Amino acid sequence: MDVIARRSAEIQFGLAWNWEYDQDFIQLIDRACLLAGIRCYLIGPHNLEETWLEVQNNERHFLWFLDRASDNDERFLRLNQLLQTKGTRFLNAHHHYQRAIDKANIHGDLLLRGLHVPLTIILPPAETEPDLDPRILEPFPRPFVVKPSRGGGGVGVVLSATELAHVAQTRQQLRHLRFLVQQRIEPQLLRGRRAWFRVYYVCGQVLPCWWDDQTHRYAVVTPADAAVVNVSELERITRIVAEVSQLDFFSTEIALDRSDRYIVVDYVNDPCDMRLQSKHFDGPPDTLVHRIVQIIVDHLRQQFQPASETSPDEISYWP
Repeated sequence: MDVIARRSAEIQFGLAWNWEYDQDFIQLIDRACLLAGIRCYLIGPHNLEETWLEVQNNERHFLWFLDRASDNDERFLRLNQLLQTKGTRFLNAHHHYQRAIDKANIHGDLLLRGLHVPLTIILPPAETEPDLDPRILEPFPRPFVVKPSRGGGGVGVVLSATELAHVAQTRQQLRHLRFLVQQRIEPQLLRGRRAWFRVYYVCGQVLPCWWDDQTHRYAVVTPADAAVVNVSELERITRIVAEVSQLDFFSTEIALDRSDRYIVVDYVNDPCDMRLQSKHFDGPPDTLVHRIVQIIVDHLRQQFQPASETSPDEISYWP
């Protein structure tokens, strides 16, 4: 391939997506890349096979890539794996993603780094060890939480388990997965709000949000909240989760319990839900989504224009 053809085929940023509710987020990134002079290329089910062939034949080359599709569609994973062989750099490299989203994998690492996590027992898959000793539940006050080590959307999660039958029942639904039995954390109330937070880590920046674990309603953490929220501790914890997970873009759930401890309740969420709150009651604030888009695009621009003045390593409030 000659130099002219090579340049015409080079894409600075590729973005794979297949969830209909991602459309607003994808369009925001696409437009922000255009304004920043970054060549962006979107891959969906409609052009996935064509793109795979172009990459395979060296007719298209991606410098950077964000995959928001292969977590539930293995056809996109095939493209992801091909891009890795072509030297493409990833936001959230797949091997780090695979390890980090398994709660059982990183539970011990977070403990070793000194973070507070719920009292936890990790159970083997039901298909390899179907019978459980009821004595394993003795350390847990009732009710307790049962959750699969992988997955999202509440599938397989029991928030108010009280007996071994509840554990056995949910393990049978996902027999191939390990399960976590965990102490249920009850957060403090701060100015009438449940002290439960969803904190985003995006390319070196930390963005904290209030997140009500009962209503799933978000609100921004503002400088005025610093009187009751230890924002520096939220940042410290999130950066440690980032170091352990090796991910560039994720969220983590942290709660302030009745003993004044900030506890990592749900370690890594990826892909992050980017539905706009203006359209979805339980979506993240629009200002947060816009901020995340800008951070990602600024990060990409720094890869191509290292002299950029934007700092990638700070904690951010908005608007």
